Amino acid sequence: MIVENNIPLKRFTTIHIGGKSGKIHFPESLDDILSLSKILLLPKTLVIGKGSNIAFSDNGYKFDIVSLSKYVKGKITLFDDNKISVSAGISCARFAKYCHKKSISGFEFLHGIPGVIGGALAMNAGAFNQSIWNHVESVNVINKKGFIENIAGNDINASYRSIDKENILLFLDVILKIDKNKIFDKKILIDFLEYRNRTQPIGQWSSGCIFKNPSKKISASSLIDSLKLKQRKFGGIYISTKHCNYFINDGNGSCDDLVQLINHVTKLVKKKYNIALTKEICIYRDDHE
Repeated sequence: MIVENNIPLKRFTTIHIGGKSGKIHFPESLDDILSLSKILLLPKTLVIGKGSNIAFSDNGYKFDIVSLSKYVKGKITLFDDNKISVSAGISCARFAKYCHKKSISGFEFLHGIPGVIGGALAMNAGAFNQSIWNHVESVNVINKKGFIENIAGNDINASYRSIDKENILLFLDVILKIDKNKIFDKKILIDFLEYRNRTQPIGQWSSGCIFKNPSKKISASSLIDSLKLKQRKFGGIYISTKHCNYFINDGNGSCDDLVQLINHVTKLVKKKYNIALTKEICIYRDDHE
């Protein structure tokens, strides 16, 4: 297992923000992960995947980080004709493409989510009015005693962009239910991709959505757009003209720039609508978020 110190954390986030690391562990197998049990149990240890929805302080993060970027990706296995097993390290896009190739419907929404299945499970990721935990039969996790545990999907309290991870350190794999009543339509994935390309800043340095939507009827993007902001940029971080809930790093952005822009938008939305926006992005400092 590779362990590195004092390396730029911006390399591990999709928005490319962060100072220097403390110790980063790169497990390559399940045995490696189990050997990190004591470290995983430490309250300030972070587990990261592809780095979407996170940023690090400009001063870095001195506590342990476990990166799953080198972890064996495992397999996607179809069984019982209505269930599918997926390793947590597999990207959401790869899984969606696999389902498309196998004419399995219901998982097209995962294609544009810029992360791995484990990260999607950790935050109940979703799109197009769907969320991953609506499809979960069961998960294998490392629990907070440092052991492997199988948990039924119904035993996890999942809500919009959040789940109860009280007893979970990290996800290993998941069994997802296939809805056989859904008729496969190859156009669905293509339509979703075309919509994302039209409405989201694909290929730019962002973390994904900055804020959670306040409700099913009110989107954070529509609130930000309605402000008609005069100041849309702080330092090297600016609000995307394509989608107002995406903040872009122009290559010179810092975590301080990002926080200033988040605070600026939050304050104006609160003042105009009396709505308190909640961050979807997690910003980690030495005192945690």
